[in-house]
Order: sequence, then C-alpha cells, then structure tokens
Amino acid sequence: MHSRVLGNILRIGRCCKLYRKQALRDTDLQPAQHLLISHICRRPGLAQEELIAELYLDKTTVAHQLMKLEEQGYIRREAAAEDGRCRRIYPTEKAVEIYPRVHGVFEEFTAGILAGLSEEEQQELERLTEILRRNALALVEPERGEKP
Repeated sequence: MHSRVLGNILRIGRCCKLYRKQALRDTDLQPAQHLLISHICRRPGLAQEELIAELYLDKTTVAHQLMKLEEQGYIRREAAAEDGRCRRIYPTEKAVEIYPRVHGVFEEFTAGILAGLSEEEQQELERLTEILRRNALALVEPERGEKP
C-alpha cells in the first residue's frame, strides 16, 4: 500500500511535467521554468531564498533556471532595499504575458486528473494530500513541520 501511494504521487508529478512540456513546446520555456514563472508572477518581489523555501527545490537548480529566465527576458533581479545581498525577483512584461497560458496549462491538467471525482471526493483528496504535505514537511524540516 505505501509504495503505491508514493509511486502514484510521483507518477502524477511526472505526468504533469510531461503535459506542460507538450502543451508549451512552442515556447522557449523548459518544464523546470514553468513553476518558477507561475510563482514569480503570483508573488513579484519574492527573494530567491524565499522561492527556494516555498517550492522545496534545489538551490543550485533554482539559481541556474533563474539565470536562464533572466537571459531569456522573463525576469529581472534587483537588490533588496533592506539588504543589498538579497536579490528580489520580478516578472518582466514577457513573463506577465505568458503567465495566463502557463497557469492555464496547470489548471487544465488539474481538471483532467480530477475528472470523474465528485465535489466531495475532490475536497477529501485535498484534505488528505494536505496531511501528506505536512507530514513530508515534518520529515525534511522538523522545525517547520506541522502536525496534522
């Protein structure tokens, strides 16, 4: 039972990545950049360290992808007023223009995987996955983890 739950969750994540890659193949964005663009457009001015912490991504991978996004003209980074060593990330007009499409692909995938589930089942799934998320967080960062 346990291996199937985790295996299914991991497969769903990989399918989401493949779906985004196919749906956005005509853009110059890589699948790893879709999530970053989406998050940065929703939270302009986020510090790089905050982005890493919120998305639970590898620091080196994020730094590399942000550098590519900046080179491609999707983001700009500015020194924070409160601490010049901290870099805040902002979407450019190019990112703002593509954001609805990127967000729409996430929404389409979500609607597709929830197809056939009743509203009550969707709410229960959300409740259960929230417990899984908190438990996973408690395992990797006990000081930040929340108990269900």
